[in-house]
Amino acid sequence: MLPTITTWGDYRAKSREFDAVLEHAKAVAAALDGLQPITPNAAHGGRIFVKLLSHCIALRELAGSVSATPSGGLWLVASMSAVARSVVEAFDAFEYVAGHDVSSAERDFRIRLWELHDLTRRMKMQDGTDLQAEGHRRRTALEHHQFLPSLRPELRGELLQRIAKGEPPAFHLSQRQRCAHSGVDAAWHGRITMTLSQHAHTLPSSVGQLFELRTDSPEAPRLVATPLLAALPFLARTTQAVALLMPSRAPSPPSRTGRTMATWRALAANGAWAAD
Repeated sequence: MLPTITTWGDYRAKSREFDAVLEHAKAVAAALDGLQPITPNAAHGGRIFVKLLSHCIALRELAGSVSATPSGGLWLVASMSAVARSVVEAFDAFEYVAGHDVSSAERDFRIRLWELHDLTRRMKMQDGTDLQAEGHRRRTALEHHQFLPSLRPELRGELLQRIAKGEPPAFHLSQRQRCAHSGVDAAWHGRITMTLSQHAHTLPSSVGQLFELRTDSPEAPRLVATPLLAALPFLARTTQAVALLMPSRAPSPPSRTGRTMATWRALAANGAWAAD
């Protein structure tokens, strides 16, 4: 469950934790800017990190527009949830492509599958005639990849079938398997994703809650804090992980920020919201 947040003062206190981690993430991004990655996964990882960081900056700007006045921005919870949901998606992509500790063969396979998924989507979105040759080349490379025989026969067969049908997945592992590789509690990840999606989508319960909830109720600051605190463990984990990809340039966080990051990192591993 969420930390005990019942007042707007509690909300501001938790927002300051997000701010501290966000400022460190910005410092890491600035230090890595212009640094030439030495591996493809480091290159992809750095770019995904910048995208995740941009989501978090936008999320914080939205949160700054929320107030405790009756005409305040509780309706912004929907937009905040949509952005926070994008943070989770970016974290998942980062971990799969750059974060997990896997062999070089599997890393190459993952990147190629992820890139083929992207190329196939682009071909469907537009006239993909000019991309067909590249698509064929990428499919062939995957179908003959050295890592493929190491997959379970059922998974290998399903994956090859999807590739042949022109429907390659972004990941060859399930969400639960990817969470296990990431050291994140899968059930917690699922609850976070569903909670954010509930408000990102237009559903009667979420619309009704935003319409009926009074800003002076204890539930209001807790609701507004949810997207920020849901995104915070993923921001902390990705910031630390990208620093490991390029350790020579990444700054260390201030001691207090480091402790905050460790707390929220552990929260995702343990599958429970931290207590005050």
